[in-house]
Parts: sequence; structure tokens; C-alpha cells
Amino acid sequence: MTGFGRAELNLPSVRLSVEIASVNQKNLQVSVYGPEIWSGLEAVASGWIRARLQRGKVTARVTQASQAAVTDKLWDAEATKRSFKELEHLAESMGVSCVPPSLDLVLKLAESRRGNQPALPAFADVESEVRLAFDAALNAILKMRAEEGRALSLDLQSRLDAIQKKVLGMMDAERLGPVRHRDAMLKRLQEAGLTLDVADDRVLKELALFADRSDITEEIVRLKSHVSQFKAELETPNCGRKLDFLVQELLREVNTIGSKASEIMTTKLVLEVKTEIERIREQVQNLE
Repeated sequence: MTGFGRAELNLPSVRLSVEIASVNQKNLQVSVYGPEIWSGLEAVASGWIRARLQRGKVTARVTQASQAAVTDKLWDAEATKRSFKELEHLAESMGVSCVPPSLDLVLKLAESRRGNQPALPAFADVESEVRLAFDAALNAILKMRAEEGRALSLDLQSRLDAIQKKVLGMMDAERLGPVRHRDAMLKRLQEAGLTLDVADDRVLKELALFADRSDITEEIVRLKSHVSQFKAELETPNCGRKLDFLVQELLREVNTIGSKASEIMTTKLVLEVKTEIERIREQVQNLE
């Protein structure tokens, strides 16, 4: 399921931004990117994410937030002076003089000190604050996913209702199967010049065998049960993987009905139901 969450982290020396995005994927794949100095972030943050999400391709990034305003000082005079002192000592050690400094040298030193990124504290020292920011971003993702899940649930409910109606149509169609088969069999016998009474044992045996081969009662009962379970599971959290299983069972029963079907209408309805199940399968793979 898709979602996006963002939170800001205000540390003593820097303000960071935590952004987490997720896109549809059957399994959970987590990638975490952050400051190189925070080598322990990826493993820890992955654990935070996996504890709250079960599906999706999730990408988390920790970056420095954009500064709304720049410091009043265009140049850091003290830092520039320190840089010049360091350069002067280095020049003396090499027997080179840089006194008095040229304007060009001062400008280069000042530019080198302006806009430096503030130093980050050790990750272990701010881990609790970082986790709060991740939790806030994850809360936003879960809220978006819940809204998407409600929309998906309504769509799936409507498709399940359609399947239930088509199942009733299969039952009605197959109920007429033995009668149609009897009439067709007697007509063929008459056209061949043979006459058999409907009460003849051979006719009754053939009709019994036909009725047994085309009986879809068990499949219909199981199909109805799976649809009811599917609807009930839609109301429970983290139901995606169980719904995956139920989709497979729905398809199994419908395929069996298709192999037993004796009526053209039943075959037509089987194809329509399989189409609905395939659409449900696509949606369920994104559902958490």
C-alpha cells in the first residue's frame, strides 16, 4: 500500500528531516538512508519500520532540513581568523610568508568557512529523538494506508457481492442439468429408432451417473464459506496474507465447478467469477 510521512527533528546543532515513503509490494522491503556518520541508523530504523508495517517497498531518508533563514553574519570573522592562523603556521613551517594577507586570500578563507554543515551529534546520544521523528512519519503513513484500505475494502465487498449472486446463478443453472440431459438422451434414442421408458433401469442409472458427475453442491458450499470468511477478514487488521490464501481457495473451488459444469450458463458464470477473483487477487496483494 502507498503512503508518505514526514517529520522534523530539531537537534542542538542542526535540524533534520525524516521522510518515509511506501509503494505497493507483496512483501516488505525496507531501505534506510541517512548521514554517513550515523552508521547504526539503518539497522535500528529498519527495525522500527518492520515493527509497524508488514507490506510494501519502504524508503526512509534522513536529511538536513532546508534552512528558512541564514545567519545575520554573511562572514564568520572568527572562523576566518582561525583559518588564517592555521595557514600562517603552515606557511612558516614551509618557509613561505603570507603576511600581509591579500584580499583574495582573505576572501577564499571566508568563503571556505561560510555555509559549513554543523557537526552531527553521535547517533547513540540522540537515538530516542530520532525514533520519535520516525514514529511521527510512520503515523502519517499508517493514516494514509488506512484511508486507502477503506477504499479497497469497499471495492472488494462489491466484488464479493457480485460473486455471491453469480454463485446462486450457477446453482439454478445446474439444477436443470439432469432434466435437460434426460430429455436430450431420450430424444437421441428416439431418433435412432430405440424406445426406452423413463423408468427403465438403464435410463435411471445413466441419469444418476450424470447427476453425480455434475453435482457441484460441495463446491458451492465451500465457495460460499470462503466468501463469508473473506468478508469477515476484511474487518480485521493485518489481514492481507490470510486474504491471499482465501483467494487461492476461491479460485480452486471455481475451477472445480467449471470442470463439472454441464450447462453453458454455468460455464459463462464460472468465467465471470474467475475474472472477479483475479481482480480481487491484484488488490489483495497490496492490502495490509
